[in-house]
Amino acid sequence: MPRRKFKSKKLRNKKTKMIKYIIYILVVYIVSNLTFSFLKDKKINVDNKSFLTTLLSSNDNITKKEYDSNKIINSIVKLFTNVDISSPVTALNYNISSNVIKTDDAHTDNYDNVLELEKISNYIEDPNPTDVNEPIVYIYNSHQLENYNTNNVEVYNIKPNVMMASYMLREKLNNANIRTIVEEENVTEILRINNWKGSKAYDVTRMLINDAIEKNKSLKYFIDIHRDSVSYDKTTITINDKKYAKFYFVIGLENKNYEENMKFAKKLDTILNSTHKGISKGILQKQGKSVNGVYNQDINSNILLIEVGGFENTIEEVNNSIDVLSSALIKYIKEDNNESR
Repeated sequence: MPRRKFKSKKLRNKKTKMIKYIIYILVVYIVSNLTFSFLKDKKINVDNKSFLTTLLSSNDNITKKEYDSNKIINSIVKLFTNVDISSPVTALNYNISSNVIKTDDAHTDNYDNVLELEKISNYIEDPNPTDVNEPIVYIYNSHQLENYNTNNVEVYNIKPNVMMASYMLREKLNNANIRTIVEEENVTEILRINNWKGSKAYDVTRMLINDAIEKNKSLKYFIDIHRDSVSYDKTTITINDKKYAKFYFVIGLENKNYEENMKFAKKLDTILNSTHKGISKGILQKQGKSVNGVYNQDINSNILLIEVGGFENTIEEVNNSIDVLSSALIKYIKEDNNESR
């Protein structure tokens, strides 16, 4: 009999601890929800530039976690809300659902919906203006307002788009001593001033590319970053429990350099998939009616149009992929320069 009482008491203690643990988790969960609700109600103004500055300065913290007391609370909150409170990205992506402009086709050349895009996306000023001597990489966005997942994030006045991806890629390449610049001219404003439709965006960036080449004779590689217009399941991949936005290369067949452009795309595609299998969807070749067919790739044999994710991808997933893309570009450029010596 005493033995049974002992077991019963032990069982009660175990249940009590379990109840306390559950209550603790619920309290943390409720507090975290109230905190996020409070922040949203306050409509805290962060804006794209300051958010991107924070993102670039805290980039290491996005993937690395410190094992301190805060990690316990962070893990519990993340378990129930999918929010990493140590990351400026996941907190803003909390409970996100899609609220973006979409089309049914993979890589649409149509940019005539620019007025609609302006409602949910805007030009992003350079968060880290730096003079780069003799740059070799030029990054630009023919469709600067192509946006990523914005619902819930716009409460903080943050509107992630392909310009963010360009700035992130530049920082990573420059940190690896690959001298890189990003086009800062406002393509949408140039279209407006000239009363041009969005379909003239490639004409605008054509002028900007030629101007950049004239000012920087050292330029050798040119990257036009876009985002895809298909559903989330087609633009996202999970590798080792980490989500990435997929890449898709677009080559216009209606230009004299397309074979050289194709070589560049194939090599980069191979490097990407060799380190992260399936992260690149391959190369889309385009020509014929209702498509551009050139994409300014006739200007230089090293011009690429790369789609980074799609309209439903979060900026965190894009950032993860930019890490992979920067590593691939660094590898390619170093090998290419060694071969040309």
